Amino acid sequence: MHKSNHHAIRMLLQQYHDGLTVSELAERLEKDRASISQALSLMADAYIDRWTLRRKQWAAVWCVIVPPQNCPKPN
Repeated sequence: MHKSNHHAIRMLLQQYHDGLTVSELAERLEKDRASISQALSLMADAYIDRWTLRRKQWAAVWCVIVPPQNCPKPN
């Protein structure tokens, strides 16, 4: 997955506040799991929120940091 696809991953994860696994991301974005995993490892704002047991294997649930808006300048 190219760096340009980081935006698609970021936007999708922002829609799913509970996060998504690599498999769920790959399915929704129609990309292969290896590409998704590689992209997530390069994204500074992506993190593993928790682990879930799926089909007798542990899967990381990924989320992204949603930055706060800039504080308005005082009058």
